[in-house]
Amino acid sequence: MQDIHVGALFSPQAVAVVGPCHEEGTVAARFLARLRQWAYQGAVTAVNCRDSLPETLALAGVDLAVVCLPPAQVPGAVERLARAGVRAALVPGSGFADRGGEGYFLEKRLAAVAQEANVAVLGPHCLGVVSWPEGLNASLLEKLPPSGGVAFFSPSATVSGAVVDWAVAEGVGFSRLAALGNRAAVDEASILQYLAEDSETRVIAGYLEGVFAARRFARVSQTVTRMKPVVMLLGGLTAQGRQAVAAAAGPLAGSEAAYRAALRQAGIIGVSDLETFLDTVKAFALLPEPSGPHVAILTNSGGAGVLAADALSATRLELARFSRATAEALRRQTGAWPANPLDLGAEATPEDFAAALRLAVADPRVRLVLAVIARPAGTDVQAVLDAMAQVDRQDTPVALCVVGERPGALVRQAHAQGMPCFSSPAAAARALDAMLAYGCWKEEPFPVEVCYRRDSTKAELWLREAMSVGHRDMAGPAVFPLLEAYELRHPATELARTSKTAARIARRLGAPVALKIASPHIQHKSDVDGVDLGLADPEAVRQGFVRLTHRVQRLRPEAFISGCWVQEMIAGPVVEARVWVVRDPLFGPVVRLGLCDGDHHGVNARLAPLSLTDASRMVREFTPLAASRGGRQPMHLRALEDVLLTVSQLALDMPELYTVELDPVLITPRGAWIVDARVCLVPVE
Repeated sequence: MQDIHVGALFSPQAVAVVGPCHEEGTVAARFLARLRQWAYQGAVTAVNCRDSLPETLALAGVDLAVVCLPPAQVPGAVERLARAGVRAALVPGSGFADRGGEGYFLEKRLAAVAQEANVAVLGPHCLGVVSWPEGLNASLLEKLPPSGGVAFFSPSATVSGAVVDWAVAEGVGFSRLAALGNRAAVDEASILQYLAEDSETRVIAGYLEGVFAARRFARVSQTVTRMKPVVMLLGGLTAQGRQAVAAAAGPLAGSEAAYRAALRQAGIIGVSDLETFLDTVKAFALLPEPSGPHVAILTNSGGAGVLAADALSATRLELARFSRATAEALRRQTGAWPANPLDLGAEATPEDFAAALRLAVADPRVRLVLAVIARPAGTDVQAVLDAMAQVDRQDTPVALCVVGERPGALVRQAHAQGMPCFSSPAAAARALDAMLAYGCWKEEPFPVEVCYRRDSTKAELWLREAMSVGHRDMAGPAVFPLLEAYELRHPATELARTSKTAARIARRLGAPVALKIASPHIQHKSDVDGVDLGLADPEAVRQGFVRLTHRVQRLRPEAFISGCWVQEMIAGPVVEARVWVVRDPLFGPVVRLGLCDGDHHGVNARLAPLSLTDASRMVREFTPLAASRGGRQPMHLRALEDVLLTVSQLALDMPELYTVELDPVLITPRGAWIVDARVCLVPVE
């Protein structure tokens, strides 16, 4: 299916409704009524039928067909409509994958028809589309918000209805709406590509409940967010949520780490609760982008000002310091002490608020304004809003919070005047913080991907040998040849089967050395205390060999002990890191980084392929801890970036690898060393 045909869903030259259009109360009749009641200027044709299309089908000029037929008839109908010149089809009916059984195969057939016939099929099991610039309401929605700059898409009819109801209540204008339904052909990436070029859309909002073509979605998003903000409500992140998504729509939910990484790399603003999502969309829809973090708080209540200042502490926002000229003018014109928050007092008039706002937006130190309005006796909030609306805000974002105000005429009027009204100072701070973060991200250079050198022949030979003998889980020196093929350094390591051999190897490698138990039945040596470190001379190594093998044999009598690995120790100050890759079922390889000091102090994750910026961010977010652990001598953090980028390349080159774990990775002033490694191959079906 060509994504260019998605435009026919939103801007068709003519529309046909296929189904029992003349039978009152049917879905077809309801679609026909919505199309004719709204301001759509194109031709609307009713193809009246109940089970299948009539033999004679005259649909000259029709771009979009609303197919309201029984499920078994839909794939064939879409195929015939495509031959008649229809470029897009909307299928509202249920009975497909949402019902399981035969419906699953019907939906697969519908998707195949859409691909072969090059038709943009929305649905099935969807509410439809609405396009305000064209006056098109090809949906089952009755009450719709005014025209504006928000485009919204969602696979859930319930979430779509809730967002539309909110927009109606608060007067937030929409440009496009698409209820995706089961996403048989048109998915999130297809809609994003269309909306990125849509001049009527200022902010893209959506609900993610699992993602079709997840890697394509991640790639498309990186380009779209450079053009306009994308705000997503995230569903199915928890284990229980993923189970619910799988029950409703099949296995579409990847891991939470993969979702978060995809959103972070793409610059998408992702939120997990509906209220914050709506507040964020409202801010982007109504406000210009902030040019900095410094906020002026205007209020007529000292307590409300304190709460607003507290709310900023959890964000990137900061209280602005008024310039001397602004402070003097505020004292002179409002009589208030010119601190920030600026408390105008319970007796503040609309003129006081207007004067304070005028001076605040003119101050070069102020980048945003938050007005927190309380309702003491005699305060005419409507007059305050009207007075503030008359002020030239000079492209400075101005947000409102009317304490205790619920959505209604007052809020709608504030929104019509370009000042979003929030339920609390904290809600306003979160939304403004999201805008600031997006502005900072958009100014960053476009990510540059790198391709690291590797010996592909050596790596493929290692993989073939492992698979030929049935090895699926390999650890330690068995993985080192793969690391060498990708120029990843590891300490010299040799196998000793006796204590005398261990002492001889230690003498050759040079003390100190480490001893590690060698057993095909023990993958995690820490489980059996199977490592001795810092053995300073050959005699200590000999005694350590005996002590280590006896201890492990006592703990795991069933395990075959091959001996011990003797490994050179990396001298000097070090920071231990852990780098590992897990192949997500939707997003593919996810590269993760943690610091090894017991609880890993958090984990950073990104999708492969990593860019230079991705690797740098993953490391630099841990820099303060790395510096404190490494002492005064700086660690070679660029070397850790190289490890991350190389492992990203490795995971993409070899899809047979299910997991890759490098633990620990020692970062020193001289570079990074892989001390131990483990890989698991994808299970054979």
